[in-house]
Amino acid sequence: MSRVRVQNFAISLDGFGTGEGQDRDAHFGHAGDRLHEWMFATNWGQPGGSTGIDDAFVRQHDDPQIGAEIMGAGKFGHPGWHEDPEWKGA
Repeated sequence: MSRVRVQNFAISLDGFGTGEGQDRDAHFGHAGDRLHEWMFATNWGQPGGSTGIDDAFVRQHDDPQIGAEIMGAGKFGHPGWHEDPEWKGA
């Protein structure tokens, strides 16, 4: 039987991965990039960033033993992005 591993999925304390009001200019809704600030503050995210446990954790994202990434259409853009011929991505 296959195994599933969920890794590096940022959620808020109340259990949401995005905020309300997702659109072309607010990819994560009203939450903005707050769920991901910790990641970009690491040395992985920027030279001279933190090198603690957060950096060690985010570096595991590119594990070559992970065979596939399962994602929804929302990873590529706001609701309705596939019907917008001008949309080039976030």
